[in-house]
Amino acid sequence: MAQERRKLSDIIFRRDTQRKRYNFFADDYPVSSSGYMQGYSSKAGLFDINSLGSGQSNSAVTSCLNVLSRSFAEARLVVNTTNEDGEIEYVPNHPLEKLLVYPNEFMTGDLLASYIITATSVMGDAYILKQKNNAGQVIALLPLMPQYVSPQGTKETLITSYEYEMQDKKVLIPREDIIHIRFGIDPDDHKSGLAPIKTVLREVYGDESAGQLSTALLSNMGVPSVILSPTDDFGLSEEEAEQISRTYQKKVGGSQRGLPLILSGSMKVEKMSFSPKDLDIGMLRQIPESRISAVLGVPAILSGLQVGLENGTYSNAKELREAFTENTLIPLWRQVAQELENQLLKINYPDAENMSCEYDISKVRALQTDVDQLYNRMNVAVQGGWATVGEARRAVGLPTDNSHDVYLMNISTMQIKKDELGDTPQDESQVEVSSLVNAWIDKNTKSAEYKIIKKEKDDDGKDVYCVYNDNETRSFGCYPTRELAESRLAQIHRFGEERYKEQVGKDEFTTIEEARDRAEELGCSGTHTHDDDGNLIYMPCSTHEEYQQRLADNGES
Repeated sequence: MAQERRKLSDIIFRRDTQRKRYNFFADDYPVSSSGYMQGYSSKAGLFDINSLGSGQSNSAVTSCLNVLSRSFAEARLVVNTTNEDGEIEYVPNHPLEKLLVYPNEFMTGDLLASYIITATSVMGDAYILKQKNNAGQVIALLPLMPQYVSPQGTKETLITSYEYEMQDKKVLIPREDIIHIRFGIDPDDHKSGLAPIKTVLREVYGDESAGQLSTALLSNMGVPSVILSPTDDFGLSEEEAEQISRTYQKKVGGSQRGLPLILSGSMKVEKMSFSPKDLDIGMLRQIPESRISAVLGVPAILSGLQVGLENGTYSNAKELREAFTENTLIPLWRQVAQELENQLLKINYPDAENMSCEYDISKVRALQTDVDQLYNRMNVAVQGGWATVGEARRAVGLPTDNSHDVYLMNISTMQIKKDELGDTPQDESQVEVSSLVNAWIDKNTKSAEYKIIKKEKDDDGKDVYCVYNDNETRSFGCYPTRELAESRLAQIHRFGEERYKEQVGKDEFTTIEEARDRAEELGCSGTHTHDDDGNLIYMPCSTHEEYQQRLADNGES
């Protein structure tokens, strides 16, 4: 039987059509679900992952992990509960919160947080052993070295126990005694997590190689490898070639670097490799740095990598830290809190059915701008009268009680029902406040006795609007705007005239004239005001301190 004719592409790529091919570039490398770690798995870029190590010792990786672990430890894990009204309340001094502050006698909570981040980033898994007392209570948390822990499972149950390899034996640990925190899911083994560093081991290897090349060139004072060849027609013997090589190395290497070299005979010196300038080693190292910072979710400028410092500024760093906190840290806090809640709080602490774990981010420095904005928004809401003091305090995390369930209403603000205004233009936003007040007064005031408003000058020469009765025999106060004056008219009608004619308390008056008269008796001038349950009260003297001093001088109490 004649052999099937091969295609030109099969000949070029040396493909054998008689057997199954896995991809175009690797003839003998089988593709698995983790094959994406090597890209196309070409022979040119194919390295054995197991021989490359974990990548943790690389300086770029260490820098990113330092930023990630320090930032992660900034938030504190707290325990909350849900009350009968469905509101979330903080549980103070919960034993779990105290345990995470001092997990064991050898480390603090910050070190445990650093272990979780480093282990999950480099190995994909973090294993924490629960140390219990005789009563079964968790009294300590001990981190285990993830490379010595192997999750065990069956066809029915994904994880049944954990095998911990010690120096002389292997120990089987029950699943309920281990807190297993995974970074994602390994597509080849769902019992384990997938370390992000493993996806850039090739870049880590390239960064290390570039560093070694740079160090080798510098140790030779930047002199690249060369070829020494005689220009004469006769050749050199092996002994002569060795002698010339040793002489050259002695003159240009070690402590003799930079000294002139004089050889007997005519020699031609040719570079066999590129110089540091030709290689541009700095650029070679920036590509791995950018990949490493990307997979770890740490902006290069925050970790001090060259690729970030060249393009970063102080303003960029502040914005990048906020983005780093929101896009990287907050999801990590939420993930770790859920694992601690499901594997520790719900299992080992009684009455935890309605409890939950979360990281308190209210004191995270990078998010303080958001906290300031929240305070400003709630302050506007309270001052605007559409949110209570208690609602604002709860929104910013402050304790509240029944005394805070109040609205702060400005004395110049008056409630008017919509149906009391009658027909209004279709675009109500264009109606002035004064027109609305006048409409309400015209409809509700039975007489025109209190509708006279005169524009006058106060003691400082500023324009004020004073409220008088119809024959101008009594003044009911002067105000800096017409709107406030019209609001006073509405108050007079609502509460009655007599309330605004009497002396409310000692030297407290409802009209400015009475306060001025009393000021003359005391020997001072001017008046000052204060609010009494929503009503404007006038008192003699321009300030309360001056009023008190006049009383003392006159022997009055």
